[in-house]
Amino acid sequence: MGQTQEPLVSICCITYNHEDYIRDTIESFLMQETDFQFEIVIHDDASTDRTAEIIREYEKRYPDIIKPIYQTENQYSRSGNSCILPTIFTFKAARGKYLALCEGDDYWIDPLKLQKQITEMAKHPECYISFHPAIMRWEGENGEDEVLGLHSDKTTIFPIEEVISWWGVFMPTASIVIHRLAIPRIISFFSIARDAPVGDYYIQVLGAENGGALYLNDVMSVYRYMVPGSWTEDIKEDSSRQGSWLRLSIQTHDKLNAFTDHKYSELFDTRKKRYYSHVIRLPFLDITIKENIIDANFDNIDIRDRILWDTVYKRPSIVNILLGMRRFVANRQS
Repeated sequence: MGQTQEPLVSICCITYNHEDYIRDTIESFLMQETDFQFEIVIHDDASTDRTAEIIREYEKRYPDIIKPIYQTENQYSRSGNSCILPTIFTFKAARGKYLALCEGDDYWIDPLKLQKQITEMAKHPECYISFHPAIMRWEGENGEDEVLGLHSDKTTIFPIEEVISWWGVFMPTASIVIHRLAIPRIISFFSIARDAPVGDYYIQVLGAENGGALYLNDVMSVYRYMVPGSWTEDIKEDSSRQGSWLRLSIQTHDKLNAFTDHKYSELFDTRKKRYYSHVIRLPFLDITIKENIIDANFDNIDIRDRILWDTVYKRPSIVNILLGMRRFVANRQS
């Protein structure tokens, strides 16, 4: 059926080499039961597999709904591996009052997901972002399903301070719906933080600036974890990329702190200390990479971590002994 009105919601989907998953993703969009119009803006970042071909198939079937952006050159690589640029392309193309996020290897499992979120956001116009829990489903490994972002058993508004402070997955990306009023500020931030290593955390914080984050307690999406070729799969054993990600995360936190006029400096400083602590304790991160990060920020590191760094973790021989002891104990227990 052709659309006769402007869409209320724009579903923003970025994808690259997701031919094994993109059908599930698109079908989960098309199954949405709503009393409003929605569009699907899909950005294909010059996939080298059949992803673009599959999107064209759906575009032909649903030309009034599916609005693709086909790149001929990979924008992620062209921009110096800026993960946020493809998302910004979809934001700028979106026409809806609300923008719903979902990457091309994730999908939704509730046909009323959009209807529920938009209904609740209309009740709370001060909230520019909403989210819900999601299932984390392992790909290619034996991990069991987990539920991410389960914070309450009822609809709740979380203040921005909690969004900033949370360590881990606070809002699963495929659960997020953002009001258009938050988009210019998000785009403005990433214009000065082009090398941000990830985008979702910063989108969540900026989305929660106005009136906090609206939480629905229904589990309505699936996050595929460790998809072959994904960022999480590629980085897990690459010490250099891990180090770059940690260094850029710390720098981007400083940029976001300045962008929000240092209103939350104490919270951002606490998060940065957790990054330093993580750097110190990562067993497989190259010692030279650790030294570059730690020595440049030594005065800002928690005193306990300074002591551990000076006495234990900057000495690879001691770390190897500790790792050997840990493996020995684990083997004995198994």
